[in-house]
Amino acid sequence: MGARSLLVLSLLCVWGAVRAEDTSDGYKAPEFCRKSECPKYQLVKKYDTFELRAYEATKWITTPLEVDVFGIGIYKSFRRLSDYINGENSEGLTIKMTVPVRIYIPFITPPAKNATMSLFVPSALENPPLPKSTDVHLESFPPISVYVKSFGGYAMNSDYEKKAKILSKELTDLALQFDNTFGTAAAYNDPLTFFKRHNEVWFTAQ
Repeated sequence: MGARSLLVLSLLCVWGAVRAEDTSDGYKAPEFCRKSECPKYQLVKKYDTFELRAYEATKWITTPLEVDVFGIGIYKSFRRLSDYINGENSEGLTIKMTVPVRIYIPFITPPAKNATMSLFVPSALENPPLPKSTDVHLESFPPISVYVKSFGGYAMNSDYEKKAKILSKELTDLALQFDNTFGTAAAYNDPLTFFKRHNEVWFTAQ
């Protein structure tokens, strides 16, 4: 999704999971979320190679991402988010890891600026604690619809770029309106998950 923009997201997260679980309100999370909480959505339409989802309002903890060839920036960004969920916040609260790790990439080449990395804030945290780091901030998003292409395997930056380009072409060919000024990558698995790995690229529907 943009030159050198989406890196090895699967190396960032550490969580163990087996299967999806029902929540107290009866919502059943998709299997690829496994036992980690993920944002709730409704499947609006299933196309041959992608789908349209309607997500509920969400909160995210976000930090700037400096895109580089070697992945140093992506490590630094995840470190800041990890510190927040491990108690580096105003309440000293330890927050359970969620999925996905989300990367937002504006399509500015070269270079990609204003990229960010985010973790989904658990829905039970209606008032999340403030981050101690000035490089970390909370974001709230209203309900949103996104076109999503999913794929498996250990995903490298080139895989995300390739899938994003394919999805962009598919949407254009079908005359579906979407925001092509930025793209989003979502990673759901830790490095030790060998089977049924799940990765996604998103474009916001218009």
